[in-house]
Amino acid sequence: MNLERYKLIVSQEQGQYEFLSEGPKGVIRKVIHYLPIGNSIYNLGFGDWDEVNQKINDKSRSNNGDREKILVTVADSVMHFMQLHPRAIVFSRGETPSKTRLYQMVIAREWKTISKLYKIKGFYLGKWEDFIPAKNYDAFTLEILQ
Repeated sequence: MNLERYKLIVSQEQGQYEFLSEGPKGVIRKVIHYLPIGNSIYNLGFGDWDEVNQKINDKSRSNNGDREKILVTVADSVMHFMQLHPRAIVFSRGETPSKTRLYQMVIAREWKTISKLYKIKGFYLGKWEDFIPAKNYDAFTLEILQ
């Protein structure tokens, strides 16, 4: 994906990345966190940084006019994280069905490039299966092709 993106800041905390979204609503701090949830399985958490509660707010919709740039930046963090953890499996599900659908649309749109580098599975009707671009999934996993 040779698209415009934000500069990622790799945090001191393992598996955490940050960047600043810039748009009509100002500068918004975004945080991406890869949280271990199993043996080499990491949950991709993403959202606006909540200064008051000192945590990621993954339910926020900042609507700062830079959605594509944000998605490309999150994809960059995935690639960086996978380089550091080549045996990792990254699990992703949007906090809402519309966010999950958005993630799926990006995966499908970039499928030709992504499928050469990563194995992607989708969760459908209670089972994991190889990703099919035209199918609606509830969650996704990604791992480097071996």
